[in-house]
Amino acid sequence: MRFENKVVFVTGAASGMGLAAAEAFAAEGAVVYGADISADRLAESFAAVPRSVPVPLDISDGAAVRAAFERVDAEQGRLDVLVNAAGVNAPNKAALDQLNEQNYEGFVAMKEGRQHRPEFLEHISDEDFDRVVRINLHGPFFTTRSAAPLMKRTGGGAIINFSSAAALMGVAMPAYYPASKAGVLGLTRETAIELAPFNIRVNALAPGAVDTPLFRQSDDEFIDFLVGLQPIRRTATPAEVAQTVLFLASDEGSYYTGQTISPSGGLVMQ
Repeated sequence: MRFENKVVFVTGAASGMGLAAAEAFAAEGAVVYGADISADRLAESFAAVPRSVPVPLDISDGAAVRAAFERVDAEQGRLDVLVNAAGVNAPNKAALDQLNEQNYEGFVAMKEGRQHRPEFLEHISDEDFDRVVRINLHGPFFTTRSAAPLMKRTGGGAIINFSSAAALMGVAMPAYYPASKAGVLGLTRETAIELAPFNIRVNALAPGAVDTPLFRQSDDEFIDFLVGLQPIRRTATPAEVAQTVLFLASDEGSYYTGQTISPSGGLVMQ
């Protein structure tokens, strides 16, 4: 098994791509610490994951993140892989409902040959922008800052950050999401350079349509439209994306650092 005796820390581990990554690493022999803000959902999801440790955690809280990695150090004395999968596309349910409504209105207008002018920018509050950026960008910074000393002491490691296809192409949506996910790419490139001398590799994934609970909150007809924009006209499963995470964390991916890979069915081509 590729990750036997390795220690892995995964954020956003209660569902979706984070849970799939945690399950994949556990199946390869790793001890997996899974962090998520939803303690109940995390405990339920991790009940069937072998060699796993649920860690209720708000990754937007820098002090709480530091304490979580101190726990890993105390219990394991090492860290080999960090997967930053936690993220949100809206700060609260009201904002998410508004986004879905605007998306659907735009879709209907296009079908009817009408022009649609989405308006997001002037309706974003300071608090909403700050909340999304703290989760999507501050969170990976906090975890990377705490993980790096452990990995240096271990002799190296791998960090995989989840960005989004929305960071690589123009998308009409509230600015906090593409801005925060583009920031993740900058964080990835800088830390890849800084940590390379310590044998720590840092890469990013920018997924497109992946069949997660978050993605399925959109209208089915709109989801079909989005998938239809891709050359590969289907959603990915979280387990498929998890295999790319395993590759980037493994010895097979040892020559990759500072890269952004977009599992998006060809929506993004570089």
